[in-house]
Amino acid sequence: MLNKWRLPPRLLDLTDIQQDYLNDILHRFIILPAGRRSRKTLIGKWKTIIQRGFTGSHKNFFLGAPTYSQAKSIFWKDLKRYTYYWCKHISESELIVSLNNDNMIQVVGLDKAERLEGTPWHGCFITEMPNVKEHVWKENVRPMLSDTKGFALLDGVPEGLNYYHDMALRACGGAIPKTEPIKGAYATSEEFPEWAYYSWFSSDVLDANEIKLAKAEYDERTYRQEYEGSFESYEGLAYWAFSKDNLKTVKYNPGEIVHIGMDFNVDPMTATFNHIRSNDVFQFGEAYLNHSNTYEMINHIKELFKVKNCLIYPDSTGKHLSSNATLSDISLLKQAGFDVMARSKNPLQKDRINAVNSKLKAGDGKCHYFIDIENCPKTINDFNKVTSLPDGRLDKTQEKYGLVHIADAQGYLINYHFPIRKYEVKVY
Repeated sequence: MLNKWRLPPRLLDLTDIQQDYLNDILHRFIILPAGRRSRKTLIGKWKTIIQRGFTGSHKNFFLGAPTYSQAKSIFWKDLKRYTYYWCKHISESELIVSLNNDNMIQVVGLDKAERLEGTPWHGCFITEMPNVKEHVWKENVRPMLSDTKGFALLDGVPEGLNYYHDMALRACGGAIPKTEPIKGAYATSEEFPEWAYYSWFSSDVLDANEIKLAKAEYDERTYRQEYEGSFESYEGLAYWAFSKDNLKTVKYNPGEIVHIGMDFNVDPMTATFNHIRSNDVFQFGEAYLNHSNTYEMINHIKELFKVKNCLIYPDSTGKHLSSNATLSDISLLKQAGFDVMARSKNPLQKDRINAVNSKLKAGDGKCHYFIDIENCPKTINDFNKVTSLPDGRLDKTQEKYGLVHIADAQGYLINYHFPIRKYEVKVY
């Protein structure tokens, strides 16, 4: 008689989204930021050990965690239990189980990822992925899955807007979907069809009293991160209203006016290209010129559009003398033949941010700002990552990572047309 304590546990009462994740064998790479104690690791073990390990032959899989001690604690006992009746050999020193079908499963700590080298890996499950160092994925894990076309299940509780957030964005197609109770969240990407994204709440699994206690112990953002799998910036996402609903295919129409938001800076010099139709903004392109100046931006725009069809909404500080000329940046635009629309001074940062958020998602829940998903990657990156300080000002330290400026450029345009507060208008 089989001993139930030496068999894999039964997966009971899975929600529909959890069942979908369990059954998903079509996507090679799956990102799963879900709440704590919500079965994400339990299901990942099943998917790797039972679904993959017991299928086919002469394949190699690994179960990984940020450190060796974590990996052994999380996986080793269960791996031996799951495979007890199908095991041919166990190596306690190497944490390897060899199965009767000649498949091999190993438990590894990714603090010493070089130990993975030399083995053809056909797939892996890595838990607590946000705590794994970024170079491990890029330099060790991902390359070793290329020749075998191997899969990777990557779960964990988010740790702010780090590289795991970037991976989630790739899997989602540019914007993290909203997770709903019980229904969870699922998304894929047209650009990267081998990737998929799943998420769900701890409250889908834990009882109401436990959730109540957790909410009483954690602040709001920490609770969302730990129990809802939410990507949180502790200073706050500036463009919090941005979502996948703002992403669509937006085409340039040569017959329409091109509305251009512009931020004067040397590295980078940025601009956004839009059509405005009634109450809606449609961004079809962007410019992000490193180590540049106003002259180069003018030439770049002239190569793309007819000057007479352009209206430019710049940073109002451009009325001061430029660092690269005796003329101001706004004067240079005017001399080039452009109509320049600007305030006498820039609006408060928080007012400009609120104006953008109001277009991204209005109080009635409708979107009035749409961004082309293929041709505006820098804008999308800013909206996903730029954070604000407690007083509403932007965190300018992010500029060293190439952030902030292109969102600023778009903000000057939107705030000009749809301001939260009324400012003096000046046409140059």
